[in-house]
Amino acid sequence: MAPEPDYDAEYARRIERHANAVVDAAYDEGWLTFLPEDEHQTPLQRAINELARNLRFKHFDGDGCLEHGQ
Repeated sequence: MAPEPDYDAEYARRIERHANAVVDAAYDEGWLTFLPEDEHQTPLQRAINELARNLRFKHFDGDGCLEHGQ
């Protein structure tokens, strides 16, 4: 019998792919800074910079995070 699919892990991978697409789009637009606070950032830019910092710099062994570009 085939093992049951891990829906939670697949869901997390899909969300991470979408989040990376958002961060990549911000980078392509030229405003992604990874900085925590900047008086010139909109609330959306601050949120996306926070997302980018977490995606790119905070990883743990066995967390299942995708390598950038996957």
